[in-house]
Amino acid sequence: MREFLVCYDYGMGGVWRWLTAPSADAIHETFEDLIVFDTPPEWWTGQADALALHVDIEDATDPFLKLLKRR
Repeated sequence: MREFLVCYDYGMGGVWRWLTAPSADAIHETFEDLIVFDTPPEWWTGQADALALHVDIEDATDPFLKLLKRR
């Protein structure tokens, strides 16, 4: 398991998370609407990192992940 930076782009911005998963493919299979980054974008700063929540791909209590799984 490793952490991937992921983003749900809703057009005028995005929702960012650090998602623990076995692979980027596992993320794509579970959440097709997420963009997966192997490394953070150049503009990603410590301040942005502090705002991104850390969740596990299997976290059934995370409301954001629950919403995306329904799509």
